[in-house]
Amino acid sequence: MSRLWLALVALAVVSFGLLPAVEAAPAAQPGPCQFVLGFQTLHNLIPNIVGDCVTNEQHNTNGDALQETTNGLLVWRKADNFTAFTDGFRTWVNGPFGLQERLNTQRFDWEKNAKVASTQVINFVPPQTTSQQVSGSCFASSLAATRADAWRCMSDSTIYDPCFSLPGNSSSLTCVMNPLDSSTFVTLNLTQPLPAPSPVPAETHPWFLQLADQTVCNFFTGATGGVNGERINYGCSDGWDIVGLPQMGTTWTASEVLLAPNSLNVQESATVEIATVWQ
Repeated sequence: MSRLWLALVALAVVSFGLLPAVEAAPAAQPGPCQFVLGFQTLHNLIPNIVGDCVTNEQHNTNGDALQETTNGLLVWRKADNFTAFTDGFRTWVNGPFGLQERLNTQRFDWEKNAKVASTQVINFVPPQTTSQQVSGSCFASSLAATRADAWRCMSDSTIYDPCFSLPGNSSSLTCVMNPLDSSTFVTLNLTQPLPAPSPVPAETHPWFLQLADQTVCNFFTGATGGVNGERINYGCSDGWDIVGLPQMGTTWTASEVLLAPNSLNVQESATVEIATVWQ
């Protein structure tokens, strides 16, 4: 598996909402690879940008598809027939308004209006082991995850929040920045016992969100500002922020704003639907 493939699959998880792993690594093809269907159409529109195929189309367990090229990665999402190509920095989307180009950190207005039938609520179960290990201690209950087994911890000058207790293990925790990306998981080996936990607040909140447009959002645990009397609670991967807490229902929603640089002035706002929440 090439380094480019690994890097771009990880990018697709965040940018396009694919599952965190494909079924199998792209293997050597018995014959020449080819583009088909939507990937062929997108390649024909921008052949020099997409480049030549390296593998044939690979399918994920949820029906989504990936195909590695000499210049990046083609992505097709089954849920909404979304076809795109990314070079790791920019994305070309063949959507309802034809071919459009944006940064991977941006979303078009029509993407902000994406819909989901219902919101999936995940009670996160931390893995027992990770590929990274640090040593440190915890000084308070988590500010990100409002649950009794989550902690706010530090290793050297780095704060990890949330870190989750592991059943039957009093010597280490699993700290998670992005539950969709296992490369962000860290094992924290404790140098001192855990502090007494704080009571779980009556008003709980998710610590991680994936919106219907596939943007991902982390809960802010440090100092932040306010908009219209409500705290800016989440920062999202496309540069927008979520004000207040998500509104629960069959489909959860959130109030999202795009702030002017280095200010609290709202440039754009939207009510967005949430595909998945992690609690």
